[in-house]
Amino acid sequence: MAETRLPLTPGQHMLDFLESIRPGGAAEAFNISFRLAVDGPLDRGRLFDAVVRGIERHEALRTGVVRGRGMAEQVIGSASEPEMTVLPVAPEAWDVAEDTLVEHNNAPFDLAHPPLVRVLLLENAPDERRLLQVTVHHSVADAWSLEVLKHDVGRFYRAAAGLEPEPAPLDVHYRQIVRDELAALESPAAEEARAFWPEYIGSLEVLQIAGAEAGQALTSRSDRGLTSSESAAVQGLAGKLRATPFMVLAAAYGCLLGHLGGCEAYLMPTFSHGRRDPRYHQTVAMLFNPFLIGFRWTPRMAFAELVAAFKRSCLSAYRFQWYPFIEVLEVCPDLSVALIDPHSALFPVQMLNVPKASAGPTLFGPDCVATDYALHRTSTGNVLPIDGLLTIKGTREAMAMTFNAAQRLWNDELAAALCASVVQLCLDAACDPDLSLGKLVDRRLPADLWSI
Repeated sequence: MAETRLPLTPGQHMLDFLESIRPGGAAEAFNISFRLAVDGPLDRGRLFDAVVRGIERHEALRTGVVRGRGMAEQVIGSASEPEMTVLPVAPEAWDVAEDTLVEHNNAPFDLAHPPLVRVLLLENAPDERRLLQVTVHHSVADAWSLEVLKHDVGRFYRAAAGLEPEPAPLDVHYRQIVRDELAALESPAAEEARAFWPEYIGSLEVLQIAGAEAGQALTSRSDRGLTSSESAAVQGLAGKLRATPFMVLAAAYGCLLGHLGGCEAYLMPTFSHGRRDPRYHQTVAMLFNPFLIGFRWTPRMAFAELVAAFKRSCLSAYRFQWYPFIEVLEVCPDLSVALIDPHSALFPVQMLNVPKASAGPTLFGPDCVATDYALHRTSTGNVLPIDGLLTIKGTREAMAMTFNAAQRLWNDELAAALCASVVQLCLDAACDPDLSLGKLVDRRLPADLWSI
């Protein structure tokens, strides 16, 4: 199979820029994984064959990033045999298996040598108990892709046992998606974004707050949920303000964070996923583009005014979903410094708009039970926020993402305290949306709680 060489997409430009500055240093942030706990008689050989078939199916997983002719480009090749590791785990050591998963995930890839995929299978064979981790580099896949790959591996595994037909050929291959994304950069919408960008940047500053800890931290999405009454209050407030629950929480979070950082106007970087075309939904690819949300608040503003302004900024920011990252660096050079410094962070609104489906009891056939396995520890640092903002509807998901964003800036105790303050601020505002932010913030940030 002949190689196909293509330019990088905007999101890939960003990752390549970070990798060029700190070779291998971004592995902890840009290696992404899906993990499954599997109970039952899993056929290891058939599983590994299914992974290979998944790589053969998706061109992105056979793509490397190489430097040549003065700039990086991506090359689609034919290599489909990933690194596969099997490690036995004794029953008494099962509880510390997470350390092995983290180490395996965080090891760097050589981006020039695809497939940028590796597999780790931890197994307690006598008890038919296993942990499966499939790690992919973010330059060729995104969070949406992990769901696609997981279910394709299951379909190939079941098809090999005669339980169902093999997956049908893809409607759109990766190379066409790349070409479509690059063509979008020359569209009228992209030209409009470029014209709008300098005015939008204005005099806003990039907010950076030093991280209190650069070690391990909890990232479970269930660390801070909302009670049913809290959720109802936030949803009711969002409906009253004609916003989504996530906008309400994010606006409150931005206000509190800005207060702590001593900044009333700053930029929030965020990203838009590239699954606008439903034909892309079954394809593995790295599809997101960086853009910024301008955030402004003053103590005199009412909470209702804050949410209204935040909503307008969100809608404006979506005009940048085709804006090339390399041009973002040119108009906002401080952005690059914050993104590559593991001891500081931009305001990291975590927005994950991925259709998450349970692995289900039949992923590997009727005799195996596969369930999604979430790590409770990962490395903090320059993990970047991703995906859509305006489509977040659920308050539970929004609060979990707010917690994850907060703990990327601080340790768990402070992140939990900040998120509790966010919730209480929203509950206060639900009673009186016209209450000033100054009064709300003073209520929720007692001086003896914070030492940032």
